[in-house]
Amino acid sequence: MKSRQVIRRVPGHLLLLIFAAALLLSNSPAHAACESLQGTFLQLTNAQLARPLSDWQQLIDELRSIGISNLFLQWTVSDRKALFPTVHFETVPKTPLPYILNLASRYGMQVWIGLATDSNYWDEIKQGPDLLRTYFRNRVRDLSAFLDDLNTAIADAPFAGWYIADEIDDQTWLGPDKRVVLKQYLAETVKLAKSRRPASKVAISGFSNSFADPDLLASFWAEVIESCGIDLLLFQDGIGEGKVAIENIPLYYEPLNVAVRRVGARLGAVVELFSLMPSGQRVPAMISRIREQITEASRLTSFPPVAFSVPDYMSNLAGTQAASLLQSFRSTRMRCRG
Repeated sequence: MKSRQVIRRVPGHLLLLIFAAALLLSNSPAHAACESLQGTFLQLTNAQLARPLSDWQQLIDELRSIGISNLFLQWTVSDRKALFPTVHFETVPKTPLPYILNLASRYGMQVWIGLATDSNYWDEIKQGPDLLRTYFRNRVRDLSAFLDDLNTAIADAPFAGWYIADEIDDQTWLGPDKRVVLKQYLAETVKLAKSRRPASKVAISGFSNSFADPDLLASFWAEVIESCGIDLLLFQDGIGEGKVAIENIPLYYEPLNVAVRRVGARLGAVVELFSLMPSGQRVPAMISRIREQITEASRLTSFPPVAFSVPDYMSNLAGTQAASLLQSFRSTRMRCRG
């Protein structure tokens, strides 16, 4: 004999309670943990360049396993040494760049191509406007020399945009004279990059040392972006470095997001995956803290969160703690997808 299904009307007050419970669940830590990373930086340091090719296959597989779709190659020239064939500068022998780009293409990742980094940058920008102008003029001259060769080397890469490797802090450029020099340098850099790839996007990153007021910082970035045509600002959350507390993130990201969008650009958060120890060492952070960082980044910015960095702090190739963090992150992602 089949049992009869008895349908009962749920009282209105119970419906309200059910709705409230569902709303609380959607805002719970468990739900928040389902926010995920979609990008990471990759710094091709000497140590990374020395890796065997098999390591790059493993790293790309790890990135895919946690949903990374944007790879920010932080630089392609370091201290005037190029990672691609060029007649203008010394070229790093046996560069893995073509292999990395091929893997990214094969697995559907988009790559932001970093330009040049200079280890003397932080000392050079302490100079006055006149000397700084000469320094930046030389940087632009170098960029003009190698950019055609770089553009040829990445012809088949899954190109997402260019990335300017010079990071911008919240103290150096507050004075009007040095700010004028900075804006001119960035405008020339953006113009050169976009001339090789019409309609391409250009990204840059910045951070706060808790020096400038958040509203002043937002105003500064709106002025810079509007003057030079940058499309994406990646702002480092500063939590791993201990510069900003998690509860203070909205103080920076909310005005920045409004200001950046007003001038036609996007804001993305750089989620620091490490903790700075008293010894000065940086070690992989706790998964609970990183989840909270990602949740805030997803809520307050218009570009998917970008990690700094999975290869260094959340990979089986980076030691036991980094491997453990990767496993925890994978587990969370699988629960959310299930």
